[in-house]
Amino acid sequence: MPCLEVTIPKVDNQTRAKLSVSLTDAFAQSTGMDRSIFGIIYFEYDPGDAASGGSLWNGGRSRPYLHFILYTPRISRASKQKLVTNLTEAFIATVGMSHWKPVIHISEHPYDNVGVEGELLSDRYEELAQSKFYYDLPEE
Repeated sequence: MPCLEVTIPKVDNQTRAKLSVSLTDAFAQSTGMDRSIFGIIYFEYDPGDAASGGSLWNGGRSRPYLHFILYTPRISRASKQKLVTNLTEAFIATVGMSHWKPVIHISEHPYDNVGVEGELLSDRYEELAQSKFYYDLPEE
């Protein structure tokens, strides 16, 4: 299951709910994967709890510390390009802060490197066992 870790300043539940929808939609539109398999974990901090560019973020108008780490199966370079663009645009549109641009890390994991309920995903699902996730995927 693809999962996105989002490290941002604290936001209200309404904004977090909107982010959940917009980031999930951006993932599904970029990758063609079903939105129901996508998860998000929010790591939030208060002013003074994070730094960017060597300075503590004080909660003002400066750019805060923003990182997204996406854990996903292998996806094509073209999908990654769309994904980075779409996640960034969805985030900015949702929080309404054009200078809040996250750094996005994509961490790919083959299905036989992920265990769920005591089994490798490649052992659990036949379609995953036959996936050629060790090879470069063709560009779209």
